[in-house]
Amino acid sequence: MAGELVLDTTIRDWVQIPLSVVMVLIKILRYFVSKLMRTSQLPDSKIIKEGFVRFCICSCLKLGQVIIRARNLRAAANFIHVKAFRARKVYYMNDV
Repeated sequence: MAGELVLDTTIRDWVQIPLSVVMVLIKILRYFVSKLMRTSQLPDSKIIKEGFVRFCICSCLKLGQVIIRARNLRAAANFIHVKAFRARKVYYMNDV
């Protein structure tokens, strides 16, 4: 009962090694399947430039903050008054 635990070579050769290989192949397969399922449509460069200029004009907020605030506004559209929503929408879409 106090002996050492030894891994049998046949168990290693016929179970552990193929199981490890299968696990690596499954990981590779999952990576490529997830890569295929991702949408990778690139937006038009004109739209990117116009959007970037529009957001850069707003000097008081950084680009990331503007995007987050616009996303929050869209999420709260059903909870705030219509006039307040339109005013904020005009503010974020203003080309000034």
